[in-house]
Amino acid sequence: METRKYAFLVAVVQEHLAGRDSVARDLLAGLVDGQLQPGRPEDLRYFIFASALSRRLQSDKSAEINLYLRQYEKTQITLFNLLAEHLPTVAMAGPLANEVLASFVGGHDEVTLLDVGIGSGRQEVALVHLLAQRGTLPRKLNVIAIEPDAGSLLEASFNLGEAAETLGFELAFFPVHKLVEDLDEADWAEFASFGAPLVVLGAFAVHHVRSAPERRTRDDLFHRLRELEPDAVVLCEPSSNHDSPDLMERFQAAWHHFGLTFGLIDALEVDEPTKAAMKMFFAREIDDIVGNAEEARFERHEPVDNWVRRMRDAGFEPYPELEAFQGRESGGVRVRARDGYLGLDHGDETLVAIVCATPGVLAGVGAPHRAELQTVA
Repeated sequence: METRKYAFLVAVVQEHLAGRDSVARDLLAGLVDGQLQPGRPEDLRYFIFASALSRRLQSDKSAEINLYLRQYEKTQITLFNLLAEHLPTVAMAGPLANEVLASFVGGHDEVTLLDVGIGSGRQEVALVHLLAQRGTLPRKLNVIAIEPDAGSLLEASFNLGEAAETLGFELAFFPVHKLVEDLDEADWAEFASFGAPLVVLGAFAVHHVRSAPERRTRDDLFHRLRELEPDAVVLCEPSSNHDSPDLMERFQAAWHHFGLTFGLIDALEVDEPTKAAMKMFFAREIDDIVGNAEEARFERHEPVDNWVRRMRDAGFEPYPELEAFQGRESGGVRVRARDGYLGLDHGDETLVAIVCATPGVLAGVGAPHRAELQTVA
């Protein structure tokens, strides 16, 4: 039966791609009316994907499906807090990335953190508390906060300011209210003007960077970052192929990736309404990946190897000491050190990756690493 339901979803995508939307809508209606049962936990995944496809097809079933799914909706921050408490790929990612970051941020008198997509600053607040616990909190922390949402920038400024007051360090907060794609030469020159050691963080944000057909914006970003000579670049990113312009590829990748994630949720020792609520956090992402037109999509995750490749192409080298962080396990997820990243792996597959790289030698320049400069000095 489960194979039959999935086959219906695949057929809906195939008919849509063939330009036969009326047939696709009929197939979708047959699935929803004849095979899916509201309230049956194992059908929620099908309803979520059917909802995304129904919106894409402008199907009459869209309102009916959304009415059913609405019972599980909570605020996105409430849903995230549930995931941060229960789901290993979320609960482990931030703290693990902060442990890696602490290796580079801690111990300096003054250090600059360039944050690509700071959001509300939750992870950064956790980082400074970790450094304080270890006794390695810098005297002064400069935070260059790139964030397109003005409300999030204000919240991040407040949250970090409160942490600075509590922990007793000097904070200089530099808000950059822009998309990464809109950074200009003046912005990059200002970033380069900071004399303190520089560390770059991108926590579940860099996959939002969009590349126009005539520009390779993501590749350009890492070349720009390399020119800043940071001590390290640390990324947290899901690993799945949701950037493909091919709808069928995106659908299949999303079905697989979120299917594994939903399986982790199903194995948790929480009640069914809580499991359903956690799955609804990802419904918005699935809706964007599958339901939106190519030019309107926002959630553009990539396989982790693509991020590692970009780092190498830009002149970065994989951080060689990631093995020290591997081995921990929680809820079917195990941390493994791989080539250039730490994988939060379920079985042999990485669901979320913490990528860490340090500067190599810029091609044709022959500049020594920052660590070598410190040694010579």
